[in-house]
This record gives sequence, C-alpha cells and structure tokens, in this order.
Amino acid sequence: MISYAQNLEDVLLARALSGVQRGYYIDVGAFDPDIDSVTRHFYDAGWCGINIEPAPAQLALFARVRPRDINLNIALGRNNGTLTFHDFSPLGVSTVDADVAGEMRARGFVGRDVQVPVLTLAQICRDHDVRAIDFLKIDVEGHEAEVLAGHDWNFVRPRILLVEATRPMSTTPAYDAWEPMILRQGYLFAWFDGLNRYYVRREDADLLAHFRIPPNIFDGYVVARRDSSGQLLAALATRIKRQLLRR
Repeated sequence: MISYAQNLEDVLLARALSGVQRGYYIDVGAFDPDIDSVTRHFYDAGWCGINIEPAPAQLALFARVRPRDINLNIALGRNNGTLTFHDFSPLGVSTVDADVAGEMRARGFVGRDVQVPVLTLAQICRDHDVRAIDFLKIDVEGHEAEVLAGHDWNFVRPRILLVEATRPMSTTPAYDAWEPMILRQGYLFAWFDGLNRYYVRREDADLLAHFRIPPNIFDGYVVARRDSSGQLLAALATRIKRQLLRR
C-alpha cells in the first residue's frame, strides 16, 4: 500500500481492517484529500465516508476529487450553533480553539477569523443515516473533547477511534480532557503513536491484536512523499488544484 498519512496512521488502520472491502470512515478535521490524509488510501481502495473541514479552500479540494464522499464545510462541537474559526490555511493548524490560535499567531502564522456553522457528530450521523463507521478520525487542534461530547454513542459506535492526543505542534499530552469519556463509552485503549491515541470498541476487542507493534516492513507499505514518481504526481496535482481554485 501507499501511505499518505503523516504518521502512518493509514498503515495501522489498514492492518486492523484488512478484512473490510468497502468500509466507511468519518474524518473530522480532514484538511486535504492527499497531503497527510488518513483516508486517501481507503478511498482509492473503494471506501467512502464523510469529510468535515471548516476551511473553505481546503474543503473545495475534497469536492473536486472525492465525489463518492460527503464533504461538509462545517465544524463539529458539543452543540449545534456557530463558532469563530481561526483559518490558517493552507497550513494544517486551523482551529476553533482561541488559545491554540493565539499560540499559532505567536509562532508567526497569519490567519483570518470567520464564523462557521457547528453541528454535533450525532446530528451528522442522523442527517446522513450513518449506521456503521469503521473508523472515526478526529484532528481538530485542541477541540477534540467538544467533538467527542457531541456524539450519541448509542446511535452508532465506530469500530476504531483515532484522536490526536498532543497539543498542536507539540509532544505535550492533551488527552486527559476526553479519554475518560471514551473509556466510559465502552472503548479500549489500543495504541499511542506519539501523536494519536487509538481505541477499539469493546465489541471488537479482537482488533487490539493488530495494535501490538508499530508499522513495520511486514506491513508492505511505501510512504507517498518518498516515492519519486508518486511525489511528482502529487506535486503536479496540487499545483493544478490551486490553479483551478484561483480561477
């Protein structure tokens, strides 16, 4: 397989879900359909799902190259409403967390503030009649607890959860605010890769066996950015997308 994810997340997920032919994912904080994408490998393999990205320019990329997916230009939260979104596109540090936005500006990043609609994950699942989720990935730069609090765990229970677990651009742990909630909902801790924490629902406890060791040569993967031909094609595709968006 070709891994497009920033920390080989797709390799671990592909290992655990190797028996799933046409699965379903939800990607909260999707950022880009190719760059650092946890879902690109699965989409290419015939999967589909929901991509949630509040940055309009980033979401437009999904609309062009992910026709099988549902692509939503919104944020998720504990309740429906609106929030101020601090948009640092095309960098992957955009956030609705004011403290994180302040940290990004202190680092010299330039962004703009816009109001974005907010729905709960439970609402999204009901609106789109989502009854099964093979994996749910959440990477929202400090807003993870609010996203998780907005889900109805009795309505649909993702088989695997993948949640960014450190402060943005830092190794500082940031999961104390939301991990107890996940564990109370019947999820089992599976793995920490230095950036993300993985959980499997108790009903799928057998999947824990796939998270005992990190990605390795026996997983048979090639990293996209290190493949010379693949890297060139990705660069050309990115240039074309940006040109189209500027029209």
